[in-house]
Amino acid sequence: MGHCFRAVGLMLAGASLCGAQTKGSSVCATCHQSIYDSYRATPMARSARKLDTAAIQEQLDRASFDHVPSGFQYRVSVRNKEYLLDFHKADRSVSGEKALAYAVGSGTRAFSYLISEEGFLFEAPIAYYASGKSWGLAPGYDRHNYPFLGRPIVPACLSCHASFLQAEPLTLNRYRNPPFLEGGVACERCHGDGSKHVEKMDAGDFAGGTGILNPARLPPANRDSICSQCHLAGDVRVMRAGADWRSFHPGGRLSDYQAVFVRAQKSDAMSVTGHVENLALSACKRQSGDRLWSGSCHDPHIVPAPADAGAWFRNRCMACHSTDACTETQSARVRAQDDCVSCHMPKSPANDAEHVVLTDHSIPRRPRRTAAIPATATEAELAPFDAPASSRDLALAYAIAAIGKSGGADQARAVGLLEKAAREFPNDTEVLMSLAEIYRNQGKSSLARPLYERAIALDPGQVTASVGLGGIMFEDGKYAEAIRLWKDALAKNTGLEFVRLNLSVALLRIGDRAQAESNLREALAMNPAFTPARELLSQLDQAPRR
Repeated sequence: MGHCFRAVGLMLAGASLCGAQTKGSSVCATCHQSIYDSYRATPMARSARKLDTAAIQEQLDRASFDHVPSGFQYRVSVRNKEYLLDFHKADRSVSGEKALAYAVGSGTRAFSYLISEEGFLFEAPIAYYASGKSWGLAPGYDRHNYPFLGRPIVPACLSCHASFLQAEPLTLNRYRNPPFLEGGVACERCHGDGSKHVEKMDAGDFAGGTGILNPARLPPANRDSICSQCHLAGDVRVMRAGADWRSFHPGGRLSDYQAVFVRAQKSDAMSVTGHVENLALSACKRQSGDRLWSGSCHDPHIVPAPADAGAWFRNRCMACHSTDACTETQSARVRAQDDCVSCHMPKSPANDAEHVVLTDHSIPRRPRRTAAIPATATEAELAPFDAPASSRDLALAYAIAAIGKSGGADQARAVGLLEKAAREFPNDTEVLMSLAEIYRNQGKSSLARPLYERAIALDPGQVTASVGLGGIMFEDGKYAEAIRLWKDALAKNTGLEFVRLNLSVALLRIGDRAQAESNLREALAMNPAFTPARELLSQLDQAPRR
């Protein structure tokens, strides 16, 4: 799920619940029972679920492991009808336990897990990997020296795994109960709002069509957008001005709402959601153009049984290729059971997820070597993938790419473009916040402050500007104002551990020790392994009270 956090413009959850006025996919079974039944067995239809101990899908006999660099041990167990994650140091000096509320993923390759804290959803630091039927850290979590529990699950990420999200307005990652009404990709995610279709069919009204979308009959860009909404990550994604995770609807063009960028210097590495990008690299796609799309090879309603998959996909290849086009020897083809995919779409490791292998959609003539991304490619220039992008979108793309880096080519490119975009689009909150973040990281708080202030005035629901401006206020000794801003940010995302720590320090500065201690205990309730909060609370416990 990590790739979802590379997108700017994820936006805070709004009140609109796309598609929630319908009854969900089950209503389709009334007339399309066989299609409905076959689709329910596909990975897309079961890509999220509430954890139910009556239907355990993971093996729990080897559900413990050590993370040597951090010194923490992890264990997953089932107790009192709950999935529980235990984490502790070997000497038990630090320990904690969290209930796992939801699983994300079909389990074909892996499951990720979500923790719910008063409706706020966070990704758990562990994952279950199908290849070895084993447990380990989730992708990206090995960089932390303690169990990190504060990674927010934003709607733009969750929407590729679940449907009819019940996101709370003006928060980053809080949801109503349940957070989603359908645990998978619902029929309407590809076929559009079904309410008109149901209404027309109930009335026997066939005039002007049936009121439902058949993706295969759409113009190529609109057709391909339906798959790309979840299967095209690129290196960076940026929401167009005014768009958010709810903007795209089947039948439209995804590029009208988001810009996807890739590095000009590509490598052989594959990403978990890079299927569309990989396919574009293939000779098949380059020569076939719009005639070749995901539906040429996949029927989204059916996944062939493993014993039938080779013949299934070979028949798709034969729709364009002739048998004598294969230059392999007859004996080699017999050994491979004439399975085109095993030779030309081999399984290869993903570069952004450990223990995960993916089908190579670049369709190489010969299996390509597995390679790490060259250092020179990590900051090569970004280029739009499938549609023109504005200078504003490119500015934000470089700003996203520069997150977590100190200086570097991406940041240098971002600054000039963002400064230009801020002049051209003075009311663009994303531009203002991105430029303010870079200025603040460069120690230019006097330049960052007015940008944060304007971003907050334009969009009181955002979080980033409240955190950044709060830091500037604290540095200026304006502790009451920092406290107000940081409390505002925490109300929208309770998992901001260091914000909560800094808030406690600010409370101490104004003499409110009781509130500071209470806040630190809240931090440790959220994450018992967050050492800075534990150490500060210990210092306060030992200090005399005035």
